[in-house]
This record gives sequence, structure tokens and C-alpha cells, in this order.
Amino acid sequence: MPNQLLNENSPYLRQHANQSVDWMTWSLEALQKADRENKPILISIGYASCHWCQTMSRENFSDSYVASLMNRHFVCILIDRDERPDLDQTYMEANRMFNQSAGWPLHAFCLPDGKPFWGGTFFPKENTEDSIAPWPQVLMRISEHYRKSPSDLIENANNVMGNLAHANHPNRSNEEAWNSLLLVKAVQKICNQHDSEYGGFTQAPKFPSPMKIDFLLAISESQFARSNPTIQKQISDCVQTSLVNMASGGVFDQLGGGFFRYSMDRKWQVPHFEKMLSDNALLISTYARAFRKYKETLYQEVVIKSLNWMFREMGNENEGFGCSLDSESEGVEGAYYLWNKRELDLILGPESSASLCDALGTIDHFPDQPVLPRRLAKGEFDQIDYSALIEKLIEARAKRIPPKLDKKRSVSLNALVLRSLVDAALALNDLSWLQKAFSLASWMENTFANEEFGIQPIYYPGEDSGQNYETFLDDFAFWTESLLYLASVSELLEQGSSKRFLALAENLATQTKKFFKDEKAPGYFFSSSSMQNPPPIRKKFWYDNATPSGNSSLLRVFSLLSSFTQSREWELEYIEARTAFPKLALNSPENIACALTAITEETVGIPVLEISLNEKSKVLEKISEYPHRPFFIKENKSKTDQIKIKGKSVNIENNAQLWKVLFN
Repeated sequence: MPNQLLNENSPYLRQHANQSVDWMTWSLEALQKADRENKPILISIGYASCHWCQTMSRENFSDSYVASLMNRHFVCILIDRDERPDLDQTYMEANRMFNQSAGWPLHAFCLPDGKPFWGGTFFPKENTEDSIAPWPQVLMRISEHYRKSPSDLIENANNVMGNLAHANHPNRSNEEAWNSLLLVKAVQKICNQHDSEYGGFTQAPKFPSPMKIDFLLAISESQFARSNPTIQKQISDCVQTSLVNMASGGVFDQLGGGFFRYSMDRKWQVPHFEKMLSDNALLISTYARAFRKYKETLYQEVVIKSLNWMFREMGNENEGFGCSLDSESEGVEGAYYLWNKRELDLILGPESSASLCDALGTIDHFPDQPVLPRRLAKGEFDQIDYSALIEKLIEARAKRIPPKLDKKRSVSLNALVLRSLVDAALALNDLSWLQKAFSLASWMENTFANEEFGIQPIYYPGEDSGQNYETFLDDFAFWTESLLYLASVSELLEQGSSKRFLALAENLATQTKKFFKDEKAPGYFFSSSSMQNPPPIRKKFWYDNATPSGNSSLLRVFSLLSSFTQSREWELEYIEARTAFPKLALNSPENIACALTAITEETVGIPVLEISLNEKSKVLEKISEYPHRPFFIKENKSKTDQIKIKGKSVNIENNAQLWKVLFN
């Protein structure tokens, strides 16, 4: 018999709609039921393309005996993390306090009011070699503990809530405490964490780290780095080692383009096969910026192939982009992307197949030791025409059943795409990508702008349920930031367009202050003051995760608005927001790389260019020749071109002087 999830729009929730578990959504009704029946709440959080979420669902939630245990002893709530990222991040932070791993599916065991007292991630149905407790055993232990010693769990939950509240206020400092030396120390610490052989900043599993690389690229354009050859080389080694190895390994889809979620090994060879819109939008921007600096054709290739993949498999500029691609195809992880020896023999012929397998090697992690294409270095493909073989595999893969797409359109994720299109247009010297950014910006405004709620953050194509979704800080911050990026160069495509995008961005920033600002301390809450079904505690999040933190994004928003509008209001917002970051920058700079990028760019200075745009193609061509630096282009209204940095004007006599002032 279907449960409460049958009428939900979320494909993740619908996947569980016909299970025997009496799933509920996060609501006052669910909390009241738990209180009335004096049962603990079991919260399970995941998303549609999550392999381990689906594995746990098949093993546990679809089992009638396990479902009966869950129903008998708990009020069970299922959450799509894309719809309720506030609950996801809050319970994720709580799980770390329990010394549990962080990931999905995420599970939190809570008091009837939603306060967490314990949690975890994936649990198997039966004992395994990994020594993870079986799910039925976990359920019975927690249920018994709640029945016999509820005071212990209440005390634990209250301690967790106190720690969550305390984390809202990092060891803040006054404005004078910010010192640019913090950026220098941050560079050194992040570079020291780098794997000098294969790139990346952690041990396996390795996740791409676009925010860290963006910070290193930004600081490399500062006077500090430009005058210090040793630091400049260290930065270059970190950036390029990571980018080259990621682009060359199995974590990048060599056939279709786009990056997988993460690598299970140190060498970036064995991926976890989900593809996330957020990861790829951020990485397109990072590789585009790196191409502008280093002119490495591999980076250009990654940008183009990733963009083509995104427009081919995720959506388009007139309909928006979906959230993620499943890791599984026909119930098997990686089946769409892996090749066994028999398939390769049939497609390529035995001789070419043997040569390719010998060059690539097999993957021990998966059954039958399949092959996954990677980029071969010079010398590795002397005996085979690698390009021709890859083309044959592309044709063959197109006939396979592809992974499922989560078609949900998210304003925050589409905003990341919008920014990536601007970065790609500038790096590739190609106005067609900027034109697509214009179209996407229009679609987003028509789809997500909402007079009553400010933003309608989620749209399901083909669904018309009239449901209003909660909005969060990232929705406002990312959309505002992307509009400012577009406004900064939109005059290259359409005269007068910058005013339109800038006005929308400023309106969103004003709404952000209204609904999210903490009036008593620096920082912005993640959830809105007008929420209908709030989390157990209203949180601020400072650290970057798979995407930048909203507070970090707002630093850039206020910095850009201050420079673009010369408004004292936004300058003061930037100054106040920055007071939350000195201690964070000192203690854990690797976790706030997006904020450090914004501070670096503001420190270097964000110029306003008042120049003649009679030859727009030449202006774009010139921009593409230089490393990334944020600036704002305005049509020249006088006879003399000029650059304004922090309110100070420099007159420009010719184009050569313009680029010298801007980039030297």
C-alpha cells in the first residue's frame, strides 16, 4: 500500500512511495505524531542519483521485516536533500559530532521534537566484513535505549543542540583583526596539504576541489604571489598537478565529458559514477580560469567537453538543467561507462581490444575487472590509434540505456551553470556561450522569481502541484552572484543589459538581508525567517562543501555590488561579513576557500572599466588572453576611457595602456 510519499514531486521520495515503511515528510504532522506516540524520529536523507541510498533502500527499506521494525519503533521521515538542504546540513553537522562519517544516505535518530541524539550513514542489512552494525540491530538497540534510558538520549540531544548553536558564531573578531597575512598563511597551509604526485588535497577517496583551486588562482594574481617566484611556482604546481591528473583519469568521462562525483583511489582512476550538476558547473569555471592563465589546451578541452555533456544530457538554456545523473544503469553501478573484454573484442576487434586493455589496465574494484577509458599520455598509445578507438566506443555507448536524470530544476544549481557559462565565454573567446547565459538568465527569472516568496527555488518539469518550496540562503546568494558575473560583461553582447541584470541582483541582495541576516551578529542564517516548517535549530554554515557556503558567496556578492554600484550600503555589508572570517582563515583555511577567493579579489581591487565598445569582439579577445580577474564593463559616456578601482579613476589613452593597468 502506498505511503505518504506517493504525491510528492521529488523522484527520490517517489522511489520510496510503495515501500512498507510508513514514510512521512518533514512536517508539523510528523513531529506531533512522534510526540503523541512517544516514539523517537528516524530521519533518512538522500537524493535520486545516490548509489548507496538506493542500495540501502533495496536491502533494508524494501524488506517487510525491516520495515515493520521501523514502523513499530520510530516515526520515519524521508527527506530529499535537494529540497531541504537545511535539514541535510544540520544533521550532517550533528553526525560529525557523533564521530560518524559524513555522506549519504544520512541517518539521524532524534527525539520527538527533531533534536538529534545519534546518527550514521549507510548500514547493511546483515553483518559484513566492514564491521558496520546491521540496520535491524541498530534499530533495536536504539529503540531499547530510548525505552529504558530516555534521559541519556535527551542529555545527548541537548548537548548536540548547544554545540550546533555555538557553531553559529565562530571566534569572531573586530574588523581590525583582518590582515592580508592571513591569505599568505592560507596559501601555505593549503599547498602543504596537496598531493604533489597526483594532485588533490586529501587522501582517497578524493573529491575535486574547485574552490581551493580558485583561491590559488586568485592569489596567484596578487602582488604577493607575483613578486615571489617560489610561492608562484608552488601555486602553479598545486593547481596544474591537480587539474591535469583529474582531467586525465577515470574521474573525468573521457568519452562523453563531465566529471564523476569523486575518485575512490589516490590516482583519480576509479570513480564513483554519479555526475552532479554542481560539481561540473564549478569545475567548468575553474578549468576556464586555469586555461586563461596557463593556456594549457587540456583545460580548454575539458571546458568544451563538459559544456557539451551538460547541454546534451542535463538540459539547455531555455529549459534549465537537472540536478544529477544516477550512478547506476539497469541497477548496476557504472554499467553505462565500463567495458568488459568481450564487449571490447566485438566493438574494436580482438587485436585493438587487447592493445587498449593493455594500455589502460583493468579496474579491480568492480566485478569482472572491467576497463574504463582514461587519457593516455604520449608514448602510451604508440601501438594503437587511440582516438579512433575512442570514437568507436562513443558510438557504441550511445546505444546503451543511460543513467536516470533527476530532472528537478534548482535555482542555486542553475545559478552555478550561469556563472560557468560566463567564465567559458571569456576563456574561449566565444560570445555564443554568453548568449546562452543570457537565455538561461531569462529562463531563470521567468521560472524562479516569485513576488510572494521572493524565489520559488525548485521547479519540476511537467509537474503542476502548486507546491511552494522553502527557500534558502544558497538560492539567493548563488543567483545574485551569477547575475553580477553576467552583468559585469553583458555589455559585450547587448547594450544596456548590465543595468537590467544589476537591478535584479541588487533586488535579490536586498531580499537576502530581509529574510536571512542575523541582526545581532555577523553572518547570515541558512534558513529564512519566514519558514513554515523550520529545522530544530536555525543554523549558519561557514564551510564550503560540495558547493561554496552561502556566507562565502555573499562576501563576493557584497564585494561586487560595492564595486559595481559604488554604494556605501554594500561596502558596509562586505566589511561586516568579513569580520566572521579571521579565526576561520587562521584555523581552517581549506574549508573556507571560496571566502578567501572573494577577500583576495577585493584586496587586489575590482575595477570598473568605462571604455569604448565599438569593437566588442576585440575587447573579448583581449580579455581571454589574460588571467581571470573580476571587473565591470560599462559603455564609455565620455571621450576618455578610464578605469575606476576603489573609487579612484585612471584615465586611459590607448588600449595597450588599458590592459597594462588592468592586468599588471
